[in-house]
Amino acid sequence: MRPRDLGDSFFGEVTRTADIAVRLGGLDPFLNTARAVAVARWGAGVAAMVAGSAMRYPKRVAISDATGEITYSELDRQASALGCYFQEAGGEGAVGILCRNHRWFLSAQVGAERAGADLVLLSTALPGPKLAEVVEREGITTLVVDHEFRDVVEAADLDIEVVAADGEGPGSLAEVASHQGRCPSPTRRSRLVLLTSGTTGPPKGARRENKAPGFDSLGMFAHVPYRMGDQYFVGPPLFHAWGLSQATVALATGSTLHLRPRFDVDETLTLLREQRIDVLAVVPLMLRRLLRGAADHPPMRRPRLVLSSGNVLAGELAINWMNRFGDRLYNFYGSTETAIGTIATPHELRRAPGTVGRAPRGVTVGILDPEGMPVPAGTLGRVHLASSMQFSGYTDGTDRERTGTLMATGDLGWLDQDGLLHVEGRVNDMIVTGGENVFPSRVEEVLEHHPDVEMAAVVGVDDEDYGQRVVAFVVPVPGVAIDVDDLLEAAGRELQSFKVPREVRVVDSLPMTTTGKVVRHRLAVLGEAKRV
Repeated sequence: MRPRDLGDSFFGEVTRTADIAVRLGGLDPFLNTARAVAVARWGAGVAAMVAGSAMRYPKRVAISDATGEITYSELDRQASALGCYFQEAGGEGAVGILCRNHRWFLSAQVGAERAGADLVLLSTALPGPKLAEVVEREGITTLVVDHEFRDVVEAADLDIEVVAADGEGPGSLAEVASHQGRCPSPTRRSRLVLLTSGTTGPPKGARRENKAPGFDSLGMFAHVPYRMGDQYFVGPPLFHAWGLSQATVALATGSTLHLRPRFDVDETLTLLREQRIDVLAVVPLMLRRLLRGAADHPPMRRPRLVLSSGNVLAGELAINWMNRFGDRLYNFYGSTETAIGTIATPHELRRAPGTVGRAPRGVTVGILDPEGMPVPAGTLGRVHLASSMQFSGYTDGTDRERTGTLMATGDLGWLDQDGLLHVEGRVNDMIVTGGENVFPSRVEEVLEHHPDVEMAAVVGVDDEDYGQRVVAFVVPVPGVAIDVDDLLEAAGRELQSFKVPREVRVVDSLPMTTTGKVVRHRLAVLGEAKRV
């Protein structure tokens, strides 16, 4: 390296570090003191983040939900009271949360951490029998649940402490918080358990250690210009890693977090029009629906940051969004197990639509062949990630495939000459038809480009002649009848012949997880073939 290069690199790094410090309050002595006091009492985690924000910004609104607003001071007080309750009610057991997005979800989360109790975040889509399995497997002794899911809890026939999250009557978290005192410092560190999406089988518990953020988190803040005191809207459910991570960033930066129990396009567009939302966190399905819905709404205020993750962000969708609302879109890639691995900036999405970007500082990306050896740039391989924030294993004792420090994501992808990662799809989703490889995501993107198609999903079905044949399931735009011949003709103009679906099934809806991922193994029973 030449001396000038070394100098440029050094001063560039100093400039970037200074920028992060300014944006995140690193130069505020009162905030730094509050954070230090909070960490000394609660340890490094969301409990300390909330306490620090409460000391520095006690009257600032922390959460605005469907029932109103609470300040950081109120959130801090509620969380401490619930921590005291969890210590008394659950003993050494874990706390489970089965809730929609609202203030009591986060109050219970912070309270469990202050109690030193492990916390299990439960999917709102769990049926009673599956809930019973997870409660027993994860050692949950106290369950926080919305009234909406009382029937599910009754069907699970649980012999544990159950407390209502919503409402203010007897037995509710609000009633508990009003009578409990402040929580003493925990004697053990809480651990967080997130359930996998379960798109290929029963959900597993992914265990995360509660520890201070590493260099990878600082790298994320270098890629994405988060700042203190913003207004956030988080659309994905908080029990999902993506929604939870962005809610955590909001609380850590003393920002105001806007939550709604369910994502609704009209309600969200109204919120974006009437409120100053600085950060909009969504999954691609939400982004697509907001883009379509915006055509029928008055102009909205443009968020400073639009953050997408949780599923494939099609290149065309990214470009269409930025053409309409500006180059403020960031595409995150990672998983429950690996945490955030790469981030694509607006500039990178313009230059290489569909990319998931590059790894921030502290994260390593590896593209490996089946023998675990690195492959050259431009070569398809198995995507692996390494960082200090990856999970510590499943609660059933199993683990993800690892090669040294690198952890397999389960995806196939490649790195271009600029170091940008391109993910083609899940290893298990790849279709081999007549010896040719077909990735569903590309075919789905082409089908969804048709004006009559609301959504599409593509799978491989066993075929005597070709091994597998490409089958598409399409949901029409409401009130529109899809002309299958026209759809396939349009697809044939953009796809190689072996990628064009040999069968199309028009369906009313697709089986999906709560974060917009298609559950592919449930597709085969849907609809009738329109063309073979």
